[in-house]
Amino acid sequence: MKAMLQFIAAAVCVAVLTACGGGGDKTPTTPVVVQPAYKLTETATGTGRAAAAGDLVTFKYVGYLYDSTKSDFKGAKIESSVDLGSTYTATVGVGAMLAGWDQSLLGMQAGTKRTAILPANLAYGANTREAQTINGIAYAAITANAPLVYDFEMVFVSPQVIIPNQPAPTVLTTTDLVVGTGTAVVNGQTVTVRYTGWLYDGTRSNFKGASFDNNQSATTPLTVAVGGTGTITGFNTGIIGMKVGGTRTVIIPPALGYGAVAQTNIPANSTLVFDITLISIQ
Repeated sequence: MKAMLQFIAAAVCVAVLTACGGGGDKTPTTPVVVQPAYKLTETATGTGRAAAAGDLVTFKYVGYLYDSTKSDFKGAKIESSVDLGSTYTATVGVGAMLAGWDQSLLGMQAGTKRTAILPANLAYGANTREAQTINGIAYAAITANAPLVYDFEMVFVSPQVIIPNQPAPTVLTTTDLVVGTGTAVVNGQTVTVRYTGWLYDGTRSNFKGASFDNNQSATTPLTVAVGGTGTITGFNTGIIGMKVGGTRTVIIPPALGYGAVAQTNIPANSTLVFDITLISIQ
């Protein structure tokens, strides 16, 4: 009897091991990406006002994949305003940009140059971006949890001045921050853009209040059928006339936005402010 019980127990163990693939854990695992520490190196010192939280900054940037085998840690290029002959303008220190950009740009003066090594949590995190070609220049894909390296050059720092409240415009208004190159967008075309959106604040010199949305760190740019119904009317029509690489500020009255219908982080009857950068015309 004892021998029979031992045989049955052995048979059960074999069955269990067979059902479990021999006892090994076959659960797929996500490769762990070794993250470098955040590091900021200043390569040129500028002059004038040092960028503080809330300031409007205009700067150039070039981004690379982090490569630990390179002496400068710069791998394949992923994006560049320099290649496009343009600059990027945004409010610093208020969450309108990648966390690593915010952290690296604070304290820079016009003419300052810095190189920042960003672990993934300060860059695009788990988001990915496919390889892309812009104006004939190829950029590498960004994989999930990829650490990155950025070269920054500050062009201009403008303090946020609190001014007497300016009433919101009742018509669509546009201001080109960077003109871009090539042919201008016309109604009926399909384009890709990146953007940041703010609630209108008439006490700020740039009218940008609380940020409610942006796709700067999204996997892919936003595709817009100009003149179509995929986005609010003011966003669509505000793109008309832009050129690739250009950045434009568009102020959208409620009638051309969400009207009396409240959205997440957007109260009813809100005037909206968008910075839109045109990536491509398809």
